[in-house]
Amino acid sequence: MQVVVVGDIHTQVDKLWRILREAGVADDDHQPSERLLEREDTRLVLLGDLVHAKSRHRYADLTNVRRYDEYNPRHLQAAESAQELFLRDVQRFQAALPEGRMTILMGNHDFNAISDEQGPLRTDDVSHLEWKAGYGTALADDLRDWIRSWPSELVIEGLHLAHVGPLPEHNTYDNAFYLENRRRWIYEEEDVMARTPYRLGVYGHTPVRGGVNIASQGRAVLLDTNGHGDEYTYLDVAIDDEGYHLRMRGLFFDEVIAR
Repeated sequence: MQVVVVGDIHTQVDKLWRILREAGVADDDHQPSERLLEREDTRLVLLGDLVHAKSRHRYADLTNVRRYDEYNPRHLQAAESAQELFLRDVQRFQAALPEGRMTILMGNHDFNAISDEQGPLRTDDVSHLEWKAGYGTALADDLRDWIRSWPSELVIEGLHLAHVGPLPEHNTYDNAFYLENRRRWIYEEEDVMARTPYRLGVYGHTPVRGGVNIASQGRAVLLDTNGHGDEYTYLDVAIDDEGYHLRMRGLFFDEVIAR
């Protein structure tokens, strides 16, 4: 079994397709490769947070304006349109594959985009107003239903994949999620994975830089590594009788871990 895992993308369109091409699961036309289409032992997993650019600068690039202003209706509409186009490209990519070959996990930003109960999220000095009542335009029903279908976790041969962490509460995006700061588990000295039936975990959500980042006494890999400039990473996991063989690949480093 070979699993390609991609961390938080946040509408970095070119970066996602570059990763998928380099990982050998997509071609230059943004279509699934023969490897992903035909090999039952190959899986692709996106760890969530496909939506919401993470800085005002990135929103400006996304909307082709000099300085993005989320309270400018024209800017906000452009941000929504660009992200919807991206989501539809990913949706078409997934639809072309056999069922179960590609899994997109629910991130907190994805959940917020389809939630009528939650107000806008905020990153640094920019508010994510897309598709929120009173600000943006409602997200198309088919996209909303598709995002709602994304699971919160996936387990493959004892390998646990989720957006935030190994416990159910880590990936439950109620209002308390933001009050309790549920990413703090990565700073604890204990082996949090020991409270689960999983052998190893791979998670996004918490921005990290510089090669392999681990938590839970080495039993959890943190993969929100696509957020700084041109840096990008993905994890290639080979699973065999000896266990997991992890290779972190991307720009600026190429590291191998065996478990």
